[in-house]
Amino acid sequence: MSDDQLGPLVRLWGLTTAQLPDPSETPDNLAPFLISILQEAVPFIDSVAPKLATPAPPDQADPDPAAATALAAVAATAAKAWKPKGSKAYPESAAKVHLAERVVDSSELERVAGRSVVPPSARLRHDARLPAETWICRRSVHADSAAEGARSASWAEFRDAVKDRHAESEEAFTPSVVGARAAVVWDCGGAEAVEGGETWGKFTLRVEEVRHRIGKPVMKDRVFPVLQMTCSAMETNRAVEAGDDAAAVSRDEKPEFLVVSITVTDFGSASPAAEFSKGKGVVVGAYTSVERIRKLPGSGEIEWIMATASDARGVLPMWVQTMAVPGQIARDVPLFLSWIAKERKGDGGAGGAAAAPAVAAPPPASEPPAEVAEAAPAAGEEAKGQSAGTPTTTSPPPPPKDEPSAEPPPAPSAPTETTPPAPNAEGEGKAANGEAKAEDSGEVAAAVPATETTK
Repeated sequence: MSDDQLGPLVRLWGLTTAQLPDPSETPDNLAPFLISILQEAVPFIDSVAPKLATPAPPDQADPDPAAATALAAVAATAAKAWKPKGSKAYPESAAKVHLAERVVDSSELERVAGRSVVPPSARLRHDARLPAETWICRRSVHADSAAEGARSASWAEFRDAVKDRHAESEEAFTPSVVGARAAVVWDCGGAEAVEGGETWGKFTLRVEEVRHRIGKPVMKDRVFPVLQMTCSAMETNRAVEAGDDAAAVSRDEKPEFLVVSITVTDFGSASPAAEFSKGKGVVVGAYTSVERIRKLPGSGEIEWIMATASDARGVLPMWVQTMAVPGQIARDVPLFLSWIAKERKGDGGAGGAAAAPAVAAPPPASEPPAEVAEAAPAAGEEAKGQSAGTPTTTSPPPPPKDEPSAEPPPAPSAPTETTPPAPNAEGEGKAANGEAKAEDSGEVAAAVPATETTK
């Protein structure tokens, strides 16, 4: 995906409250805004594993030799965008989780900014260049099965938990989330939009606030306010007479849906609907994500892709966060499947899973993976002559014993290695009751939301 296909909405710099539609807008008036989000989100997530590169069932194969050439070109383009970061295996999931990374550099973002209105908060200083965005994605392919011992989930379970009950489900299976609330909800009614060769419907649109506990008393809770849109791919079922001379189209949902989350930068200060974002003793972070779940043609397996860019802010250096995110979002897969298995038996459930450090609606991921905790320098260790902003001084974390690295992902390989973003120099100030400021202790992993599924 080239920079001219990138847009200003699905970005880590986010949206301001003033850029959101009025809560009283009708579904028809919301449609242009929903289409604008789709025009950015659909091609971006498709670049991870292009639909056109998915083999069609034998009875639908195109005998035209030009088709194979076109598919190869699509795969080559995707390969340049995403760099494989290995894979992980978990006992709770029969499917491996493949990881990849894409860096949208400052020059690409400056070109996007030149064509649109960018929130002032997007720049570190008034005259500074826009910082690069590091996107991490995961992809896993699961059997459509709710059978005991399958270590998977059915399509109905994925759709119910990830699309229909996204925030509620995340709060149930994500250990770090301590609160999630819908602050603003729009009525999308029968709004529809066409993008990427699909008709999209069954839209939902809301602002969610999610609070994550990442290691009190040393680290302050993080709150992530996001505009979250969900929608399903639709198919035309049949034309039905709706009067003497009018026809209405009846549509059924296809087995494919999207969840797009975009940070709202000033929600706490600019919206009366804010609650968590303007609470005391919290740091408001940012994350943006695109998630696609669909059944693959032919095999009927369920492909689950989630890509996210995030910034937990505070005193956590961005390069440390970047190291932590892959393990976090990968871990969301076994957490979700384990929770679903308990729900089936009636001993898990949306209320029972979130007990310890609760799970937030945006996607951080459960307890910090061991490798991430080790990656963050302990308080005071940076003083040993290391520059906090020099990633080369920190060895990549070894994989946990139960999460071995495997072969590189089947999804595309990527562009040239990009140097991780420089550390965030902002501090969080003194913690309440004399709490230490050293946030870069071993608790770093839980600080960066993973946006996976789930959110």
